[in-house]
Amino acid sequence: MPRTGWTPRIVPYGADQTVYLVIDRFGGRGTVYRKTEVERTDLETIIADLMSGQFNDPIRVVANNH
Repeated sequence: MPRTGWTPRIVPYGADQTVYLVIDRFGGRGTVYRKTEVERTDLETIIADLMSGQFNDPIRVVANNH
């Protein structure tokens, strides 16, 4: 039984990682966060996708560490 005042961690130890999202522009249709598989959200993969033309008109990369 946990002692009084104990609270569980929201993120398990060692599970924190940075996820990168790309904001892509579609002309008159506006901008969107591009859907990407969770396994492909590391910085190296995002840079490779940018360099290979996987995005229409990328305007920003957003990093979220959770």
